[in-house]
Amino acid sequence: MPTTAASCRTCFIVPPGCFVAGYSCFASSEGIFHDQFPCCPRIFVSHTWFDIPMSADLSKHWIHEGFIAFDTETTGVEVDSARVVTAAAVVFEGSVPLYTRSWLIKVDVDIPEVTTAVHGITNEMSQAEGQEQSAALVEIRDFLAGSGMPIVCFNSGFDIPLFNANLARLGLDLLPTDQVLCSFVIDKQCNKYVKGKAQRRLKPTADRYGIELTEEDWHGAEADARVAGQIFLAELAAYPELSEFSVTDLSATVNLWRDQQDREFQEWLSRQPQR
Repeated sequence: MPTTAASCRTCFIVPPGCFVAGYSCFASSEGIFHDQFPCCPRIFVSHTWFDIPMSADLSKHWIHEGFIAFDTETTGVEVDSARVVTAAAVVFEGSVPLYTRSWLIKVDVDIPEVTTAVHGITNEMSQAEGQEQSAALVEIRDFLAGSGMPIVCFNSGFDIPLFNANLARLGLDLLPTDQVLCSFVIDKQCNKYVKGKAQRRLKPTADRYGIELTEEDWHGAEADARVAGQIFLAELAAYPELSEFSVTDLSATVNLWRDQQDREFQEWLSRQPQR
């Protein structure tokens, strides 16, 4: 087992259980294997470049095989209890959105007025026009999982756990998450210094990447999914090192990035003056 590990030159993440020492970090008693840290094809270890073993399906061109951009609109923001009201899956082939599947669900709780104001779906619309809940959720899951394609969300840390919580509540099998990608997390990791309040939200992020849309394009699952996919494509163009990952390696790395971003945010909060 190697005795050293290192932070990636791209994302500067240090594997859990390590501490930074100059250019390197050293494994704790638990030990860190390089191939358990699929952050970047090359890292700086002890002032020398070494290749990290990557998974066998690594390809710089997997994006051309297509991906699905996915978004939900919900009854609230509580991952464990909110219901999916609408969902949309936009199928991209390369950089082209080919077609969209969308669902309106008959939910088993009231839709608060505050969320109706965001996505426009009322209780009456859900009950009169919505698909039966369990059937819709299974259909969405099977469409996403059955495609075999990566799933891109703007905030997969919300949409996917909430969607799986909806499935679990009804005793249904969960959506696999090993090919889920997040354009929000990627933006935070690769473009760390963005000035201005709320500039990480969907529309300001799209603006920063030169994606031009009208106000009518916002606040629906279909529109938000399409924009999430377009942001992801813009990120691949802006940060070409991302294309060196396999899908599963990038998904695992995005999870590492999200965990670190969450820790850094909590550390920042702890340093703020008490009010």
